[in-house]
Amino acid sequence: MKIGQIANKKVISTFVASMMFLLVLYVSLSQVNIKKLSSLNASTYDAVRVEETVLDTNEGLSKENGLTKIEYVTVGAYDHIVLKYSEAYNLFSNALTRSRGAQYFDGHKETYYSENVLPGAGLNIPGRHVADDGTIRDGEGYISVAADPSYLSRGSVVMTSMGPAKVYDTGCAYGTIDIYVNW
Repeated sequence: MKIGQIANKKVISTFVASMMFLLVLYVSLSQVNIKKLSSLNASTYDAVRVEETVLDTNEGLSKENGLTKIEYVTVGAYDHIVLKYSEAYNLFSNALTRSRGAQYFDGHKETYYSENVLPGAGLNIPGRHVADDGTIRDGEGYISVAADPSYLSRGSVVMTSMGPAKVYDTGCAYGTIDIYVNW
């Protein structure tokens, strides 16, 4: 064999190996469903609910409410969020805390108000309870928040630094999300 023929075989085998790698990469990436919504302020129409059947082999999975399915939601630009009944979400390292008091997150200002000061007896929050992180949540696991109705209407879903939230109250400034807590 001549040196030119050997070099051609190496080029061809390298090309074939590269194409196989790209094909495997394409197939792998095409299986991933990445969805990014363009709206900053999500409404109830932006909250997409998807249920996936899961074989419950993990005892911790069914700890709360005898879960046998995991429920994923899309909130604004955040996809595949698992709603949690009481467990802290821990999605972001810069979550609002009692000592921080106020901060900016994802284009809105966040503050908190305590049910110890404003009991909110008139709020219609189905399944209302205090979660492990001190947030007031509904029966689905959404954190209860207040917002100006011209910014987010009641029932709208929005991502906060503490996790996915649903608007159940009004009475704060435009562009502010007031997180309902038990601190």
